[in-house]
Amino acid sequence: MKLYKRLFESQSDIKVGDTLLTGKWKNKPVEVTGFGVDKNNQPTVKTNKGEIALYKFRIKKLMPEK
Repeated sequence: MKLYKRLFESQSDIKVGDTLLTGKWKNKPVEVTGFGVDKNNQPTVKTNKGEIALYKFRIKKLMPEK
């Protein structure tokens, strides 16, 4: 299992099929369809409206080394 999935599952109770509220005022409901990573290996949530960042901050140990 990949590091981001282990990290995500250990810190979050979000599961596929759950409803999240997104947007500027957190009032737009979206349904979770899966999980992934962005170009910097940071965890994202795949929804029926597109892919959104799971955290607004970056996790250093998930960053690619240069």
